[in-house]
Amino acid sequence: MQEKKKGQDIVTNMFLPAAIVMIFTQMTGVVANIIDGVVTSRFLGPDAYSSVSLLGPMVNIILLLASFISIGGQIVCSRKIGTGERDEANAIFTFSVIFGIGVAALFVVLSLTAPSILFRICGVSLDKRPELYEYMLEYLRGYLIGIPAVILVQILSPYLVMDNGKPLVSVSAGILCVTDVAGDLLNAWVFHGGLFGMGLATTVSVILQLLVLCIHFLTKKGYFRFSLKALTKNNLIDAAKNGSLSFVKKLATIVRDIATNRINLLIAVSTAAVAAKGMQSDINMLMFCFSIGIGRTLLTISAMYYGASDKEGLKRVFGYAMKLCVIITTVVGAILFVVAPLISSIYTDDPEVIELSVFSIRCLALGLGLDAITEAFQDYLQGIQNRKMVNILCFAERLFVPVATTLVLGSLFGTKGIMASVAVGKALLLLLLFLYLCIRCKGIPHKIEDYMFLPKGFGGSAEDNLNEHISSMEDVMRVSREAFDFCRAHNVDERHSNHMALFVEELAGNIVTHGKPRKKGGACADYRLFADNGKICLSLRDYCEAFDPMMYFELHKDDADEKSLGIRLVMKLAKDIRYVNTFNSNCLMIYMEV
Repeated sequence: MQEKKKGQDIVTNMFLPAAIVMIFTQMTGVVANIIDGVVTSRFLGPDAYSSVSLLGPMVNIILLLASFISIGGQIVCSRKIGTGERDEANAIFTFSVIFGIGVAALFVVLSLTAPSILFRICGVSLDKRPELYEYMLEYLRGYLIGIPAVILVQILSPYLVMDNGKPLVSVSAGILCVTDVAGDLLNAWVFHGGLFGMGLATTVSVILQLLVLCIHFLTKKGYFRFSLKALTKNNLIDAAKNGSLSFVKKLATIVRDIATNRINLLIAVSTAAVAAKGMQSDINMLMFCFSIGIGRTLLTISAMYYGASDKEGLKRVFGYAMKLCVIITTVVGAILFVVAPLISSIYTDDPEVIELSVFSIRCLALGLGLDAITEAFQDYLQGIQNRKMVNILCFAERLFVPVATTLVLGSLFGTKGIMASVAVGKALLLLLLFLYLCIRCKGIPHKIEDYMFLPKGFGGSAEDNLNEHISSMEDVMRVSREAFDFCRAHNVDERHSNHMALFVEELAGNIVTHGKPRKKGGACADYRLFADNGKICLSLRDYCEAFDPMMYFELHKDDADEKSLGIRLVMKLAKDIRYVNTFNSNCLMIYMEV
């Protein structure tokens, strides 16, 4: 493949901005929760803070069914985008929103009518911890009104990132953080509303975030539209199958949190130990935002490349995401290890709580990189629909390994053993995964393909693919000649081979000559020509401002001048043309039957 100049890597240009927005969006919500915890601990005491920290499993329960259809829908939509099927993508998007509203209504009713059952599921018994129970109930009363907004924000945000709505997602996340912090401080200093006020502040902030996100759907530029006209039974089954992986992951997480809550409550000798574990959970949620942001971006982009059967593009996405995981989490983990005492002192002045929480945060810092790699790898496997491997890793990473290490280390070393298990468990899991790969590869895995678990024959043979990076007219003319030779080598007659060479010359030439790059440097494109089931397909992806040649053709098809002659000719000769603009990149696919 042609060597890329700095700033011309299409995958990097798509991936990094999307990952940053996803990380920021996740982080602002978690920061708001941490502020809840800090203000609660400072103004309402350790018991109140411990009570709120124990509600983590309940929040996961609220998001369980939402993530089931949300992630499943995102994967199917990404694949449909990868093949240019817009109506089907819109139908899945619309169903995801409707399903989310139904789930939200269900959980609001449960929170109003049966909160004690939810608390018992969280591992908190009315008989054993009555002082914590009342605090939890008070917070839930303020929080439950915002449950529909919480679910819809989780569903809509990833779609907006795909739909070039990253700035609005970032703005909405900032509004959430600012308004929640302001609401918490007003509650503590002015209104004195206790935990009910803390929950209500979160509710108001997340509703404001949702309203900002909805602005995107009032414009006409977006890719996604509310429409069910192309919804099919097969699409729903596909979304359910892919979403079941997230359902299992969330379910395993809930069971893990319940089990560790119970183990911690049994082993912990003081409220200080419970509070320290709660601080570790808070910081873990914040640090996990890096894993989630990179993982969710990898999931959607890998699903898009997988849907297009683009092995070369998928390798670049996978390799870049894993490299990003290591770099970011190594730096952040080192910083977290150093500032652990400062973070603990923000929560409390209690020496016992500070000692335990510093230890717990440093254990978390040591396992941060391992955690990010594990999460991103699972999201990648979900994007390529390797459900079997995802389920195995999910139960191992989210349930069996952490519960086993928590139980063993907790029995041996008490509360500190429970806190250390977050790093020990991840290291053990990655070691087991590496040993499995060694067995699978019958030796030490050394190629990137050894780690990717792709189906045999995915993407076709090397002879059936031609991948290039185009950044100049010299590149255009060279790949145009290669396109002719490629088609002739695949038994395409001379006339149609000339057509494909013309497609490459005209469309790639337009990008290089007239494209307006979003970053400094000249316009460029990733080019792929491949043969599949009696068809030759040309794929061009660039990181320039949006340009839909199909719309341009409709606007200029009756023009008499030569301005649009090349595009008009391509549109008339091609068998099937599909265009999509997502992640701020243009992707054009042209199919020609042979």
